[in-house]
Amino acid sequence: MTIQKKILDLSYIPIQVSNSSSCPYITNKVETRAFINLSDYPEAHDQLAEIGFRRVENWAYKPICSGCSQCIPIRVNCKKFVPNRNQKRCIKKQLVRNILPSVAKQEHYKLFQKYQKERHTDGLMSKMSWDNYTDMINLTPINSMIFEYRNEQKKLLGVILIDIQRDGLSAVYSFYDNKITKISIGKYMIIDTINFVRDNKLKYLYLGYYIKNNEKMNYKNQFYPNEIFIKGKWLIE
Repeated sequence: MTIQKKILDLSYIPIQVSNSSSCPYITNKVETRAFINLSDYPEAHDQLAEIGFRRVENWAYKPICSGCSQCIPIRVNCKKFVPNRNQKRCIKKQLVRNILPSVAKQEHYKLFQKYQKERHTDGLMSKMSWDNYTDMINLTPINSMIFEYRNEQKKLLGVILIDIQRDGLSAVYSFYDNKITKISIGKYMIIDTINFVRDNKLKYLYLGYYIKNNEKMNYKNQFYPNEIFIKGKWLIE
């Protein structure tokens, strides 16, 4: 998998700013986002991702919160990734990975609902309708795909929505069966995706925003070596 890397002039792309709203990650904080309509500029996505933007549906966004910089973009250098002892045990479990087009499926949506009720009961996504879920999966102006994971009995255990970038992959959103305790499915899916990136001769897996003081977001720095984007540069964590 080889993708040509070109440098674009991003100065011509209009950037919009959202209204401030309650931060979904940090109590008593407000969130403001810069965002770009990728429907008009799909060619800019990869370069935006490389400077800390994330994609949701047809939009690329980045937090620009006043007085707060706790949301830090993080990516794993898959070529140099070395699993620790716990991660080696995790990946020994053999799940079946199926690669699918980025199209919403009812079976996936049911697992998504179950995951939200068990892990994020207070979040907006716990109330996401089928139509909104379909938009999250289907509305993509770039090359995206789905990784789904099943056990030997073909039971669905986990799903990742993935964007294909010129220097790797981006894990846009993942969810899994939280009741399965014999294997850490969330961790398994990340390690398996890291291996997929490396096997396809790409370099990075983008994991979104790392937030040190949020237990639901700070797991992302457990995969080494990783890099964080601070003050316009990717630095080794």
